Amino acid sequence: MKTFIITGASKGLGAAIAKGCLQTSDHCILVSRTAHPEMQRLADRSGTKLTFISMDLNETEKLPTLVNEILAAVDETSDIFFINNAGVIEPIKPVGNLGIVNLETSMRVNFMAPVVLADEFVKQTKDWNRKKVMVNISSGAAKNPYHGWAAYCSTKAGLEMFTRVAGLEQDKTSFPTSLISFSPGVMDTEMQGTIRSADERDFSDRDKFHEYKEKGMLRSPEFVAGKLLQLLEAEDLENGKFYDIKNLL
Repeated sequence: MKTFIITGASKGLGAAIAKGCLQTSDHCILVSRTAHPEMQRLADRSGTKLTFISMDLNETEKLPTLVNEILAAVDETSDIFFINNAGVIEPIKPVGNLGIVNLETSMRVNFMAPVVLADEFVKQTKDWNRKKVMVNISSGAAKNPYHGWAAYCSTKAGLEMFTRVAGLEQDKTSFPTSLISFSPGVMDTEMQGTIRSADERDFSDRDKFHEYKEKGMLRSPEFVAGKLLQLLEAEDLENGKFYDIKNLL
């Protein structure tokens, strides 16, 4: 059996991954603030069990309880694939104009939430002898600086290093969880629309992202989701590794 857990599953890449999982897995547990209207219809058609949990990942103090709820719903014989997909691009502002409220949201959703979820998941499943894979959705911004993306770049860089350390540690355990980072590249999603609508004074690379859209250079989230699901079929995932979609094409 296969169980997929996906955060940020109501739109963009998260929704695309969920749709793919509903066709190939036994149980999908979707975590987001709002439910995607198509998911139940897809689950009914495929016969896949669907569980929806409403949660704002900005409320990090509730995340240990969330993991309890998720694992209580998982069949004891099932392999588990946990995809930390939820993320926010904002604030798109240079340092000095970030603002504490937006900065805290970025830190909580992009970094604290996946870290807390990973910590709780590893702790609660340390004696589970089955395949356990956690994917932290990353970005080229984890490796490269962009004007106006101080919050996004730093949270993604922090999460990538966390994944590397956790993978290193898990390799030394009896029943390890495999933790990997996955960079999906530029996709035609709502987040890209937010990037293109940024003030050029706040984001000097804005025209380049308009060009990506105008020249058809943005991959569909469905295509990217398919590549990720193919990757997760591999038996030789390297714990802690940063996987870039460019190397999977």
